Amino acid sequence: MEVLKPALAAAIFFFLTICFSYYFNPAIPHSISLAGWSVTIGAEAQYFISSPFNIQTEGSPVYNLYLPTVLIFLLGLYLKNLNKAFQEKCSLRAVFIMAIAASYVKSLGSMLYYRGYSDFGISLGTSIITLSFLVAFLISLEVYIERKERFDHLYGHFMFALLSSLVLLLGMLIFFSFFSTSSFIVHAMGLTAFMAMFVPFYERANIARFMREEGQEAFAVTGA
Repeated sequence: MEVLKPALAAAIFFFLTICFSYYFNPAIPHSISLAGWSVTIGAEAQYFISSPFNIQTEGSPVYNLYLPTVLIFLLGLYLKNLNKAFQEKCSLRAVFIMAIAASYVKSLGSMLYYRGYSDFGISLGTSIITLSFLVAFLISLEVYIERKERFDHLYGHFMFALLSSLVLLLGMLIFFSFFSTSSFIVHAMGLTAFMAMFVPFYERANIARFMREEGQEAFAVTGA
């Protein structure tokens, strides 16, 4: 059983959360020297840079550090050992990178309107990364859907509708974030951003196959 990579993913998550939460303190400006130039990282930049892992404002390391670490390890253990279909399509590294990117999209969207708050409206915490792993797990369960070939001819239309809906939903959530302070909007925005990246990557082989088949059919029609 492959244990090293799931344990490494959980350890990296735990380490980054500890480091980001304690190193990035907006009350203390940081300076970075690059080629003789000194760059000061202000409070807003610190909030944004550390937003995927900074749990200073969450107040509960149990729910934002310990439990997510255990969850990432258990889900990683399943995906690396018990779901061969997932292994052929994706990796824990890819899920992790896209989860972090989605968290930054969420923070960028939430700060567009709430500028002027003490935390600049930037949503801190590890919730998007944790939820992204859960979404990857749920999507990976497609392997248990029997007789999928019955719906194979609908795949292209389904993917087009799904991706279009995700992009539209992300735009709507960003728009509505200007008029709502609900954390649901923020979390939904992050999850939508993750799915908009994850689904095309996860289904890239099927998308490529569908495009080839469509191209061959189009060529056959024009050739005839």
